[in-house]
Amino acid sequence: MENFRPGNRIQHALRMQKIVNWLSDLSTSQRVVVGALVLLVLYLLGTSFSAENQANKLDLSYVGSIASESEQIRAEIYVHVAGEVRKPGLYSLAVGSRVEDAIELAGGMTKAAFEQSVNLARMVSDGEQIVVLDKSQVSAAGVASEFISLNNATMEQLESLPGVGPSLASRIIDHRTAIGSFSDLSQLRDVSGIGEKLYAKISTRLTL
Repeated sequence: MENFRPGNRIQHALRMQKIVNWLSDLSTSQRVVVGALVLLVLYLLGTSFSAENQANKLDLSYVGSIASESEQIRAEIYVHVAGEVRKPGLYSLAVGSRVEDAIELAGGMTKAAFEQSVNLARMVSDGEQIVVLDKSQVSAAGVASEFISLNNATMEQLESLPGVGPSLASRIIDHRTAIGSFSDLSQLRDVSGIGEKLYAKISTRLTL
């Protein structure tokens, strides 16, 4: 509100009068030069403002693109489907997908597949391998209990494995909890107490 006080108005009027008097004292050629300089300054200011706005738009577009790509990366996981499926290979799935979704992408199970060798309801994790066993890999007495799911096994089931007692079974479950889920049977070797010999002995009884 200070700019609208009577005193300020008088000062502005005096300044404008001085500018008018100064311009009237200039020759025609000098006025042309002054006018050209004023136009040049206005043009440069307008160009600078436009360039700054454009730069801001580009920066915002770039940030938006990165955010979009990051969101897409977080929304996808990759799993390797192998064994008795029609199209074994590497597949991309949405986060939260289950084993059944991965097997469907791989064309479904073959006629020789032992369906109980995998838990179709289990949620998959990025980088894991899903192996569907062949019926011939199950003993003549073959039932689903011949194989133990490493990602779903209870303490009692793990203790039924040769060389695995309560302490080791507990460490296996603790390790499974820490990493989220096993993506490969070989990760068992990261558990304290499981060496090459014990791993070779129990891995034939396990599935993910």
